Amino acid sequence: MIKYSDYTVFDMDTQVIVNTVNCKGVMGAGLALEFKLRYPEMFRDYRKRCKQNMVKPGRPYLFNELKPWILNFPTKYHWRYPSRIEWIEEGLRYFAQNYHRMNIRSIAFPKLGCRNGGLDWSVVKPVMEKYLASLDIEVFICLDEKPKPWGVEDRMIKLLNKIKEDIAYRTKVQSDIGIRGDVLCEVVKKLPVTRFREIRRIRGMGKGYYEKIFVYFYHQVVGEKT
Repeated sequence: MIKYSDYTVFDMDTQVIVNTVNCKGVMGAGLALEFKLRYPEMFRDYRKRCKQNMVKPGRPYLFNELKPWILNFPTKYHWRYPSRIEWIEEGLRYFAQNYHRMNIRSIAFPKLGCRNGGLDWSVVKPVMEKYLASLDIEVFICLDEKPKPWGVEDRMIKLLNKIKEDIAYRTKVQSDIGIRGDVLCEVVKKLPVTRFREIRRIRGMGKGYYEKIFVYFYHQVVGEKT
């Protein structure tokens, strides 16, 4: 049975969460980038698999070396190109035929191939329901429509927003991350934010700075180093 959630896959207490990927070893934007920053061990394994041509459209694979387990689901071949609905359907069919073999008991999916993938949810939704509705496990489809986050991201944002008023904390963050003063000033102007990804669009916020800031606050919350 499918249950819908307005939150993200990261907010779900399921055995498995699903990441949408390409087959070229790049997780540079959107959901995949957040997976890369949260789970670097998974990303290193994925990149190695891509170099060995082991990641194929229509063949989701399980990374179960950490918790939660991650199902990397290829929706496109190259990151430059849009997702293809036929590959999503092929991947869902494969999953429906193999989830028992993978020992999966509960799983949270995003809207496969939408947003950065370019597909319309009205097209993807019935395909997902076709293959997932009858499975004898707990299946969530996460719509990511909440204006405010929950869980880890919520705590990350509270720390990030703190630098607007707490100058001593701001100085510490700048020193710890090594971010340029002008970029940090642009961040402060943008605060407070309600979703962490909002700072990605700030002037001067290159991919490298964004990744450093995200990882810094993520580690502040989860208390782990990688």
